[in-house]
Amino acid sequence: MPCIEGENEIKLRGGKEIAARILILVYLAYVAEVPDERENVIGFLKSNSLWENVSPYEKELYQKEGLSNQEEVNISWRTEAIWLLLWTINKVQKLELPQEQVEINEILTRLPQFLTSPKKFIENAMLRPTSEILDASDLIYRLHWAAREADLKKQPMPASLNLSIMMERHYAINWVTFYGDEWDDILTDT
Repeated sequence: MPCIEGENEIKLRGGKEIAARILILVYLAYVAEVPDERENVIGFLKSNSLWENVSPYEKELYQKEGLSNQEEVNISWRTEAIWLLLWTINKVQKLELPQEQVEINEILTRLPQFLTSPKKFIENAMLRPTSEILDASDLIYRLHWAAREADLKKQPMPASLNLSIMMERHYAINWVTFYGDEWDDILTDT
């Protein structure tokens, strides 16, 4: 297993940055489902100072006239990353094993009303203790490794893990822990 920094050495993203990332991902998922709202959502993101935090690839997706089926699938899987990000700012109390996909309504109940000011949500986002985030990062890495090994060997998934959920959680926790600087550049190697 690779070494990760200790509590005193690790650099974590702040609660406000994580809250902004959650909103960007949620609104991208909405635009993928309701493309006619694209301009309204982009205007909303710009007027609430979120657009500058949208990654270059996400900007392409937001502005694209029609998404491919694969792009829509990839965006929909990001709900699993959103769930982990919500956990990091205490909007989800406990992360269960990555076995069942999160329901979008479970996410939406933890967010501001659609197209309303996200200021309070962002300002009040408080990060979990560093030790909890590092423990989750370690567990996610180990579970992802076990799931990939099983997949490569064509064996049953241990504990009925879902490899796709695991990848999204791994992606999100690696962003939180600065495994990469930019959202588009995060790796999930095991």
